[in-house]
Amino acid sequence: MARVKVDAAAKRTRLLATLTLANLVVAGLLVVAVVMVTGASRRAYEAQARDTAEGLAAIAQNNLAAELSAVDVLMRATLSDLDLLRVRGELGDEAIHHALVSHGRLLTGAEGLRLADASGIVRWGNDLRDSVIADISDQPHFVYAREHPDAGVALAGPLRSRVTGHWIMTLARPLVVQGRFDGMLYAAMPLDHFQQLFARYQLNTHDSMALRTADLKLLARLAPGTAGEVAIGSTTMSAELRGAVTANPLRGVLVSRVALDGIERTTAYRRVEGWPLLVLAGVANERFFAPWRTELRQISALAAAAWLLILATTLVAYVAWSSEWRSIQALARQTRLMEAMMRTTADGIHIIDDDGRIIAMSDSFAQMLGTSPDKLMGQHISSWDVHNDERRVADWLAQVHVGDRQRMEVQHRAGDGRILDIDLQLSVTNIEGERFVFASARDITEKKRLQASLEESAARIRDLYDHAPCGYHSLDADGVFVHVNATMLQWLGCSADEVIGHARLVDYLDDEGRAIFAANFPQVKKEGHLDGLELKLVPRHGPVRYLRASVTAIVDASGQYVSSRSVTQDVTAQHEAWVETARVMREQTAMLDNDIVAMVKLRDRVMVWKNRALDRLFGYAPGELDDQSARLLYPDDLTYETLGAQAYPVLGAGVHFRTQLELRHKDGHLLWIDLSGVSLGDGLSLWMMVDITAMKDLQAQMEHIAFHDALTGLPNRLLLADRMRQSILSCQRSGTFVAVCYLDLDGFKQVNDHHGHEAGDALLVEIGRRLQSCLRANDTAGRVGGDEFVVLLTMLAEPTEWQEIVPRLIDTLQAPVALPGGALARVGTSVGVALAPLDGVEPSVLLAKADQAMLRAKRGGKGRVELASLIEPRPVAL
Repeated sequence: MARVKVDAAAKRTRLLATLTLANLVVAGLLVVAVVMVTGASRRAYEAQARDTAEGLAAIAQNNLAAELSAVDVLMRATLSDLDLLRVRGELGDEAIHHALVSHGRLLTGAEGLRLADASGIVRWGNDLRDSVIADISDQPHFVYAREHPDAGVALAGPLRSRVTGHWIMTLARPLVVQGRFDGMLYAAMPLDHFQQLFARYQLNTHDSMALRTADLKLLARLAPGTAGEVAIGSTTMSAELRGAVTANPLRGVLVSRVALDGIERTTAYRRVEGWPLLVLAGVANERFFAPWRTELRQISALAAAAWLLILATTLVAYVAWSSEWRSIQALARQTRLMEAMMRTTADGIHIIDDDGRIIAMSDSFAQMLGTSPDKLMGQHISSWDVHNDERRVADWLAQVHVGDRQRMEVQHRAGDGRILDIDLQLSVTNIEGERFVFASARDITEKKRLQASLEESAARIRDLYDHAPCGYHSLDADGVFVHVNATMLQWLGCSADEVIGHARLVDYLDDEGRAIFAANFPQVKKEGHLDGLELKLVPRHGPVRYLRASVTAIVDASGQYVSSRSVTQDVTAQHEAWVETARVMREQTAMLDNDIVAMVKLRDRVMVWKNRALDRLFGYAPGELDDQSARLLYPDDLTYETLGAQAYPVLGAGVHFRTQLELRHKDGHLLWIDLSGVSLGDGLSLWMMVDITAMKDLQAQMEHIAFHDALTGLPNRLLLADRMRQSILSCQRSGTFVAVCYLDLDGFKQVNDHHGHEAGDALLVEIGRRLQSCLRANDTAGRVGGDEFVVLLTMLAEPTEWQEIVPRLIDTLQAPVALPGGALARVGTSVGVALAPLDGVEPSVLLAKADQAMLRAKRGGKGRVELASLIEPRPVAL
């Protein structure tokens, strides 16, 4: 007996140690779970902060790029209009000022559009006063424009405006007239405008938006709720931000404590596309992580409560086991004393024969089934087993063998009709050649009920708290709250006592949300699930929110609806971003439909959309070009087909296409157009057109000036050399000759000295006219300087054929010339001739030899012709 007591004490000690270890393991698992859940939650908050900051930066970057591009387009249009006024001869102070003011009114957010002359004095544009002369000649953007007249648009700032005194950023383009710098056009954008632009994004307290130059100078900053102002032009920033921008200057995201105000933010920055600007959007981390800290405390408290509950359950189980163990020991002692056939315990002990009938039992088994041993004795198992009939019992008995042990959960029917859940342990043995099944049955009905209750409670706790960043709630069949988590209560602006069992979800929705709920809630109860339901939450206290919900119906065992289980996400930021994007799209549409840059959208080269500027550019009335083929704008079929063959393979490869070509106005005259296009996919393309006719005319004029003598209009040395190269190549192919005749006027200096330079210029002009009148169509006469001319005679069949032409030239030039004032003058001519290819094939060599021959002619007595020779120079008798 003493040995039995010692063994029992040892078992109790081992069990207590096992339970203690199990509780410690559970505590460790709960700690790990809390760390994992809160870690995932923190990462979700960090991702939300990062997404919010990147969304703000992307919207600001798109707005700034579009606004600056619109200002640049307007400036280019202004320069084009000024060129047109200059070509028409209508350019004056009043016309310039009117053009600048009228264009300046079209600028969004700009202080004004102004024009400085070549000396840097701002003479035309907005806000100018006679009493103030603004001199910007020393400002960097003017110096850059003066030194780089071929440069495009340049951006400068921050600057203090010398017209209004405001802080500004400027967009400037040089004004170039006939190849020289003639002034600078610039748009002055006040930096306050960018703060007003940032204010439209409805920043939360301690959030910030900033605009910096490429070298990180501060242009504008808006940070609601922060004290003090930051000096414009400051380069103060955290080392983390400076390092991130240095490593990746185009875009990035980082978390740092901002050097300007000491607030920790998640900051996203982006380079404004096409401009040397950096836009930065920062969201205060405190706004995102305060709910996370609350969640951490709640989850930790729940985990501690769960562990205490498990600990209490373990203690109860241990006490119950100790009591049960003592009972078993008592029954064992009684069994030994009474030498009974089995140990009587609280479990129902019974023995079954090979036919499945009961032959012995403990009183506890009969009590468990609510009957007497006499009524059960000899009964078949199927009489109380709910799920097994005699056939199935026979099949089972045929499969088991002596020594088999099994444990299973079954259901027994009590005498009063109740269904009991039974934990059944079976052992098959052989006694004196007969097979018996010893069975021990334990009523676990109450345990199963408690277990189901605990599992239901645990599931409810997991539903409400596993994902604290989301809102969780459950509604009964009438739409009344039955469960709500802390996040959802915060959104509702109410306490749990005000909501659970009293309020309905529709009480916190707007009229549209109530209609959506009424239409979808029956569907949830019928079909059991609904995703993507979006509602506008209007709480009694707190901000309006937009929620997206995923709803699942919970049903009982019979399939009847019990409650809903909803997971909701706050999509207010996404909704606001969508609204802002829609607004930006409307603004972009208004920008596209302008009167300055012509735009058209084509589908298979048919116009499906165009703006007003296209009608104005080509002279068509509104609607006249709708659904018309683009062929209508081309001068002929060849131009139309050639452009299509060149452009559309480029667009199909995803590359922008740009060219310059002549298109046809409605009245038939041709316009030079700068044409650029981009593919929009699905057969669509967008084309932009700018009228560059005035620029082309100016270009042709400049090319003529570059290659012709300004006084006589004859080709100058550059053009003459080019034509010599072409003629020499042609003569080499055809076997002909080219004569380079270098002419110098005899007596020109006396005319100049006696009658003046004006008379000398008139004489040179007449000499040039006479030279052109004497030459064939394939010959060229040019002036190379002073009173020196060169005549290029081509396609000569014989090396002496030039001798038939040069005498006529000399005779024509010697005829008297009428000078201004009525006087007559007569000049002679000395000529040097070099032949190609006999004297060389390089233009410079031929000109030099002809020049030397001419000098010999003048030294020989003037009025002579001298021929350059490969062997020796010799005069030519004419």
